[in-house]
Amino acid sequence: MRLIASVRCCEEGGAKTILITGATSGLGRASALALAACLPPSSHIYLSGRNSSSASALIAQISTLHPSVRTTFLPLDLADLASVAAAADTVLAAETKLDVLLANAGVAAVPPGRRTKDGYEMHFGTNHVGHALLVRKLLPLLEKAEGGGRVVSVTSFAYRAGVLLGGVGVGGMLSSASLAGMKGEGAGMGMGVGDYLMVGRWMRYAESKLANVVYARELARRYPTVVSVAVSPGFVETEMVEGMRFCDRVGTRVMGLLAGGLVSPEEGARNQVWAATVERGELVNGAVYDPVGVVSSGMTGVATDPVVGERLWEWTEKEISSWL
Repeated sequence: MRLIASVRCCEEGGAKTILITGATSGLGRASALALAACLPPSSHIYLSGRNSSSASALIAQISTLHPSVRTTFLPLDLADLASVAAAADTVLAAETKLDVLLANAGVAAVPPGRRTKDGYEMHFGTNHVGHALLVRKLLPLLEKAEGGGRVVSVTSFAYRAGVLLGGVGVGGMLSSASLAGMKGEGAGMGMGVGDYLMVGRWMRYAESKLANVVYARELARRYPTVVSVAVSPGFVETEMVEGMRFCDRVGTRVMGLLAGGLVSPEEGARNQVWAATVERGELVNGAVYDPVGVVSSGMTGVATDPVVGERLWEWTEKEISSWL
């Protein structure tokens, strides 16, 4: 293997099949370009997302730079479980294996009261529930990959806030009460006036990112033949940050500066591309990596509590069961 931008290239073995969510912009786009540069010939990357024009431009770019790698746009809206199921069915019908599912897409700083098409609080429904359905439907293909496939879930530094606040009080993050309030009228609310302040939307985001970490760990426990890890990209200057409200944008940049500065999407994508391509034996199943290749020290408390993991898994299974 050689190193490209601190990421190992998987040149050994046969062609790989990879699916990236949120692939048409930001970290997803940067990941697709980095992976295309180092995958074996005839590898196939599914670029999933909602923006077909951006996908077409990315496909043209990859085709020019790396003609030996196939790319396919896969329409997918994580805030609509019917769309998630349809996308998964398309891949199931076309492929015999899936080497990597890079669960990259996400939303942040969404105003209060916004819900997915299926009625879930927008952060939790998009960042966790949509991805969970995609993972569960594609598990048969992941299990058929040589040596077992891998699921790389992109979390955020915000999961650390979830670790600090998880289990605090009856309605703590990922508590039974919190999960019960994730769907329907008033989904994800409950902080009173705080729901409408900046702290409210960021706490909802933090809970969804904590769910990514806990679900990745539980997936690894229940399906040990599939490698499941979570990675944090750091504070990244993406289109999502640019599109935030002024106070959220400023807050994100201040936090980024305190953490050492915001990085470009290309730099931010290194952790997830590393996790997607590094030799299997170098990954600790169920771990969180933050920064590149370093197991996070923030995995304590609720993030590693088996009761919380089982609770989240069972709640999620119940919510997505009709789509499996």
